[in-house]
Amino acid sequence: MRRPTRTSLIAAALLVAALAIRVVEVASTSYRPINDAGSYLTLASEIAHTGGYPTSHRPGAGAGGTRGPSAYFPPAFPYLLAAVDLIDGNTSRRGGAVQPARFSQAVLGTVAVAFVGLVAGELFGDVVALIALGLAAFYPVLVELSAVLVAENLMATLILAATWAALRARRSQHPYRWIAATGVLAGLAALAHVNSLVVILPLAFAAWRARRRWIAPVLLVAAALLTISPWIVRNAVVLHRFVWITDETGITLRGTYNPASAAYGPVPYKWRIFYGIPGERPLIRQESRLTEPDLSARLERQAFDYIGAHPLAPLEVLYHNSLRLLELEGSFAWRKSAYAQGIPRGIADAGVAVFWILGALALAGAFTHRVRSVPAWVWAIPLLLWLSAALINAETPRFREPVDVFLILSAACAIAAAPRVVRRLARPPVGRERRPAIPAGPGQLVEVVERLA
Repeated sequence: MRRPTRTSLIAAALLVAALAIRVVEVASTSYRPINDAGSYLTLASEIAHTGGYPTSHRPGAGAGGTRGPSAYFPPAFPYLLAAVDLIDGNTSRRGGAVQPARFSQAVLGTVAVAFVGLVAGELFGDVVALIALGLAAFYPVLVELSAVLVAENLMATLILAATWAALRARRSQHPYRWIAATGVLAGLAALAHVNSLVVILPLAFAAWRARRRWIAPVLLVAAALLTISPWIVRNAVVLHRFVWITDETGITLRGTYNPASAAYGPVPYKWRIFYGIPGERPLIRQESRLTEPDLSARLERQAFDYIGAHPLAPLEVLYHNSLRLLELEGSFAWRKSAYAQGIPRGIADAGVAVFWILGALALAGAFTHRVRSVPAWVWAIPLLLWLSAALINAETPRFREPVDVFLILSAACAIAAAPRVVRRLARPPVGRERRPAIPAGPGQLVEVVERLA
């Protein structure tokens, strides 16, 4: 039996510290699940008691007050919370137990930290892996998100796991097993958050690069589709139409692309629920008679009508949401987002300050040899995730969480390169060594001749 190496011992210590700090964060902070978090807990309780996603046809059972059944929230995160309910023995049908659910996020956050280290190890070696592990373990944004109930916690973990599996396929003697695993993990990520679908393209390219055969990306995409397909079949059976993972498209798009959101002074194009949009009163009166897909289709048409009348709106949304993702559109924006997620104001402010530091380090890391040598498909993942959020909604920090874990990789490279940069700056310039000064006086010419000789 091999003795554990120093690297593995340090990694284990960092993971223990990551879990400890997250457990302390959960135990020492109060939390009231509202908005999506409350809906996730209600869904989890229903799943734990009935064994499946709710299928009630009563008015108000669907999103936005529509007639059920519902397919608004992708299933992976509610099913995870339902498993926590079953383990904890929660018997309430009105909502899952909050604290056990939060402790599950602390564990999930620690798993995400481990995958940050694994991905960094595959890309950059042990030294950078330990630095990345340390950054992820103590990064305040990841710590604060580990104490609230957001699907992005699961989404970020599964995307990191899929990325690691794709990297392992490059050097494995059984690459197709890892490629299939990558597809399954990507499919699970999509079932946690529909935006994860965008990562399938770069991962498929990675599979092709690993084997240089078209069967590799086909296998990956097939594995992802097979993972998603039971949920698509369920939607077809209970909703009587094809629904690609979720029917939230209309509510999501209309929440951003409407005149009221565009004209909102403090935060232009800030997302809002459709019944908070002036002029939607006729639709609100009909919502209890509509199904979720019916409501989504109507709101989707309205959103595209708005884009047709304002063709530059997507670019404006991209600009303002990118500013918000960078926390550069003022404290009102990030504090409003933090409140919607149940994150205390002081913790949110500290997270923003540290995010700016991380961003600066990640930018510096982009100029290092290590980062420049990484396959382009790796960096395509956070870029596509950024675009998928910035074109619709940019509630921070949760919608940025799957991107932040990749920024940590670049920041770790900057820190690893720092000692070498410092040594270079401290080294005297080549060819600039100063000779002792020649004394002035009558004997100066003689000394010059002697030196030349």
